[in-house]
Amino acid sequence: MKKGIENYGIEANRMAYFASKVKTTLDINSYELNDTLGYIFHSAKLSFKYHKIKDNIPYFFDIESHQVPKIIETIPDLTSDQLKIIPAGFISDKPLLKILILKGIIESIEDVTIRDFFCLSLANLIVKKGGNIAFGPEIYKTKPKEDIDALNYFVTNSLQMIRDLERFRNGRTITTIINGDSRDIRKCLNSELEGKIDCIITSPPYPNEKNYTRSTRLESVILGFIKDKNDLRMMKENLLRSNSRNIFVNDSDGNYVKSFDSIEKIADEIEDKRIKLKKNSGFERQYHKIVRHYFGGLFLHFKSLKPFLSSNAKLAYVVGDQMSFFQTHIPTADLLGEIAASLGYRVSEIELWRTRIATATKLQINENVLVLENM
Repeated sequence: MKKGIENYGIEANRMAYFASKVKTTLDINSYELNDTLGYIFHSAKLSFKYHKIKDNIPYFFDIESHQVPKIIETIPDLTSDQLKIIPAGFISDKPLLKILILKGIIESIEDVTIRDFFCLSLANLIVKKGGNIAFGPEIYKTKPKEDIDALNYFVTNSLQMIRDLERFRNGRTITTIINGDSRDIRKCLNSELEGKIDCIITSPPYPNEKNYTRSTRLESVILGFIKDKNDLRMMKENLLRSNSRNIFVNDSDGNYVKSFDSIEKIADEIEDKRIKLKKNSGFERQYHKIVRHYFGGLFLHFKSLKPFLSSNAKLAYVVGDQMSFFQTHIPTADLLGEIAASLGYRVSEIELWRTRIATATKLQINENVLVLENM
């Protein structure tokens, strides 16, 4: 986008899709954003006062607005279904109350593009300031926050976002973000794409036990992207199978890589270790299936992508080796290269990107860039 190159992105996680869409929408009037931020600021001050909520706002802090501020008399609430899918302890009552008031004010903004802009700023507040969460590398619960300075943080972050927008605006929209499943490119690009794709740069999930929907669960629920368990399941079904929380009975992606002895050997080794170690939890029983469905899903991705690529298109996939399943080594880039080659791609190189420490074993394992060429 910064280089003026027309580009597309496909994302199944609704929160990540939303963030990507907002960040690549550059044709927004910064004067209107500043004026609307003033509206949110004054509306929040009045609403906090109305509900007798204290928020430490510097006395010199003020933002002008030509819009009449709104008092949120009835605070938006989360449904019982939404509360059930937020992990226990991820957010405390007072921070949540302030966030919901800000959400109510933002929802009153008529312009959808501007409303989305400030919803993303609110998501930042939820994750960085409001929630009792941290990442290392999986999301985990931290010490409960009794209260937060919500408005000060929200305004400061929003002003930074506006400055970023002014810095990178190029006057036209050249980015298309699609909420879809990249295992079936036809459903994502058929009605969108003009011409052929010359280059792919991406990093799919790794075959591990990282639950990618949990990482964005708090903000996804509060902003209304996930309304109940059925919503959550539907989103998980559109994700590449990479962990035991998104393996389902009717999954069939693994069938597409049955002929790959290298993949079958690793999956069988994992299952043999599970039996030998007498590990019988529901999650552990899925480990060998994860490997098969993961590589089967990427087989479908490579296959469905090929008709949309230009001749000699270059592709770069950042992927990490894994040892998450009973310390069985999974050479992800090598196996993906084997799959791609079977579908008519040429493996140009596998370049070491970096090494990282495996959480379970503390061993250094590789992250690589798999570089392919369409033939």
